[in-house]
Amino acid sequence: MSKILLILEVSRKQDYIFSSIHLRDNAARSDIIRYVTSEEFFKQAAPEYYNSRENFVYAGGGHTILQFGDRATATRFAEQVTQKAMREYDGLELFAKQMEYRATDENGKPATPGQNLVWLSEALEQKKSLRKASFRLTSLGIEQKAEAASLTAPNAIDPPEGWAFAKDFVDLQGRTDENFIAVVHIDGNSMGKRVKNLYDSETESWDACCDKLRCFSEGIQHDFEAAFREMAAEVADYEAANPAGNTGILPVRPVILAGDDVCFVARGCLGLECAERFMKHLSARTNPQDGETYAACAGVAMVHLKYPFHQAYDLAEALCSSAKKYGVSLCGDGSVSVMDWHIEFGQLKENLREIRSDYETEDGKRMELRPVVVLEGKMDEAARTKMNVRTYDFVRGMCMQMKQAVQECGEKIARGKLKELRGAIKQGDLECRYALQDSEITKLLRAIFEAQFDTADKQYAQFAAMLKNGKAIDKQPFRTFDDGSRNSEPVSHCLFFDAIEMMDHFERLEGKA
Repeated sequence: MSKILLILEVSRKQDYIFSSIHLRDNAARSDIIRYVTSEEFFKQAAPEYYNSRENFVYAGGGHTILQFGDRATATRFAEQVTQKAMREYDGLELFAKQMEYRATDENGKPATPGQNLVWLSEALEQKKSLRKASFRLTSLGIEQKAEAASLTAPNAIDPPEGWAFAKDFVDLQGRTDENFIAVVHIDGNSMGKRVKNLYDSETESWDACCDKLRCFSEGIQHDFEAAFREMAAEVADYEAANPAGNTGILPVRPVILAGDDVCFVARGCLGLECAERFMKHLSARTNPQDGETYAACAGVAMVHLKYPFHQAYDLAEALCSSAKKYGVSLCGDGSVSVMDWHIEFGQLKENLREIRSDYETEDGKRMELRPVVVLEGKMDEAARTKMNVRTYDFVRGMCMQMKQAVQECGEKIARGKLKELRGAIKQGDLECRYALQDSEITKLLRAIFEAQFDTADKQYAQFAAMLKNGKAIDKQPFRTFDDGSRNSEPVSHCLFFDAIEMMDHFERLEGKA
C-alpha cells in the first residue's frame, strides 16, 4: 500500500506577522500561523478528509507533516485547507507539497523514515524557490475586512491570572517614563542535531519514527511555553510589588511561540532580565523523548517605542546569531546559553557588523563586553578561563553597582563624570586610565571587583587568595578575551562600558529563577 506524505508550511512568516504596526495584530497573526497548521483547523477545513489518528504525523520547525493513503485524498485535503486559509486570513501564504513515501534511495538501498522526511522538506523548499508570484485574494474595494486582532484564531498562551497582555507597544510602559521597548528573539541550540539523532535512532519503522518526532516536538512546544509562563509570572510579581506604578497590563507579551523559535516584547528596562529568566527556566526542563535538557541563545534589541518593529526583530535575530557564534566558540555541543543585545539610539546602520564598528576604540580595543554567557552548560575549565568575567551575572552586577554609584555621588555630578568617562573609553585604554583617576569615579574600580565577586564569601575568598599570592585588586579598565573567531587574536574589552550604556535602561527582577 502506497503512502503519500504531505507537508504544510506558512511562507514569509515575518512579513505576515509584522505587516501591521499594532502589537495586538502582530501577536494575533502569529497565533493565526500556528492555528492554520494545527489539527483544530484541519478538522474545520477538511473534516471529510482528515482523521488525527490516521493522518497526523507531527508538527515542528514551523511546519506540519501528514500522511494519506492515496494522492487524490491528499490533494483534496490540501485544496480545502489552503482555500479556507486564504479566504479567512488575508495576506497569508500557505504552501503544500506532497511526495510518495520511498522505500529505497537513488542507489537502490533501503530508505529510512528520516531520509523521507528530509526529502519532503527539500521538495517543499524547491517548490518555494520556483514560485513566480504570490497568489492571494484581491480586494474589489467593496468587502468588509476584519482586522487581524479580531480574527478567531485561539490564543497560544494566556497572561497570568489577573493580568492582561498589552495591545500596543505604549502599554508596556505602565506608569513609568521608559520610552524604550525590548524585542527579544530566542532560539534553541542544536535542535537540528537532536532531530537528526531521532532519525538515526529509528531507521526502519515509519510509525515508531513518527511517534518519537511527535513526542519530541510536543515536548518542545510545551517546555518553551512553560518557560515563558514562568518568566511572565515573575514579571507579574515584580510589577505587583509596585502597585502605584502598574496598570494591570503585563509589561511583557509573546509575539511568536513556535516550538524553539520565540519572540516576545517587554518594557525596555526589563528586556535583559526577561531573556535571562526565560533561558534559566527553560534549562530546568527535560524533553520527554530524548531525555535531554535545553539550552538557547537570545538577542535583545532595545529600541524606541516608534521604531519599526520589523527592523527591531531583524536586529534581534542578528544579535541571537552573534550569541550562538560565541557560544559555539566556547563549547561546540550547544549546551552554552548566551545573550547579546544592543540599544538603538538612532545610528541608522545597515547591519550588526556596521553597528559594532562604532564600538571600536581608537587604539583598537572594544568598548562593549557582550555577547555574554548566561548558563555555562558543559563548558570545561579551559572554556571557563577563556570566558573569564564575560557573563551576564557580571554585567548585571556592574549595572547595579553603577546605579548605586550614581545615587551615592549625586545625580548631576555622577552623570556628568560618566559622560566624560564614556568619551575617554572611546579614545582608548590610556585616556580611560586618566579619567579613572578622578576621585568621583574611582569607585568604578571597586564596582568591577564587587560585580565579579558578588557575595561576601566570594570576596573573602578572593582577598585571601590575593594576600597569599601577594597580589592586589585588578584595576585594569580593559581585559583581554578571545572573541570566538578562529582567525582573530584575543581582543581587549572594557569592563564597565555596557553598564554605563545600560544604566538608564535596566531594572533587576528580584527573586531567583
